[in-house]
Amino acid sequence: MLKSLLWFLLLANAGLFALQRGYLDPFLPDQHDPQRLQQQLAPERMRLLSLEAVTAPVVIAEPAVAPETLACVELGEFSEAEASRFEAGFVALALGGSPTRRRLADEASSHLVFIPSQGDKVGAERKSAELRRLGVADFYVLQAPGKRQFGISLGVFRTRAAADVHLSELEARGVRSARVGAFGSADPKIAIQLHALDQSSVNAAVQLATTLAKVKQRECAAQ
Repeated sequence: MLKSLLWFLLLANAGLFALQRGYLDPFLPDQHDPQRLQQQLAPERMRLLSLEAVTAPVVIAEPAVAPETLACVELGEFSEAEASRFEAGFVALALGGSPTRRRLADEASSHLVFIPSQGDKVGAERKSAELRRLGVADFYVLQAPGKRQFGISLGVFRTRAAADVHLSELEARGVRSARVGAFGSADPKIAIQLHALDQSSVNAAVQLATTLAKVKQRECAAQ
């Protein structure tokens, strides 16, 4: 019995030794899985990564933010010559878009205190006599053809405030039909509208405009 156990242990040790040395590999089944190897997809694209590459922090690039586009900005007020110089400079800056003009309402260069047309020369003379009775001597009959012909001018003033003061003085004397109206007009002013520009382009346009005129910047309706 003891002898049989000794032979068994000896044979077991010899088998383990042969297995470790690889002497028994031809007699053992293949340890690899050939079917799984055949199912690999694009094995040529596999690559080994270094430890530094595996442990390096992942950097996520932030998406680029497109510059905000403004619908419409209006600049002014320009004279005709200033507007032309601005348009030429705007094209030279190559900011994109095409500036469009908008004519601003004409401003009165002065203000007239007057009595409306009396219809004809006889009516104007009758009104003149009435003014003299009220103690008003500084006036003249308007002769130029138009809707004010045969009206009475009571004074021309540079500002509306000054015209209103004179009108109040006349009313205190009993003149009831006088009023204030525009007299003459200033040079026409032009506003220029810029469409679909980003803020940096608007800033460049404003800087150009300030070299030419007093700039008023405001939003406007998009086209």
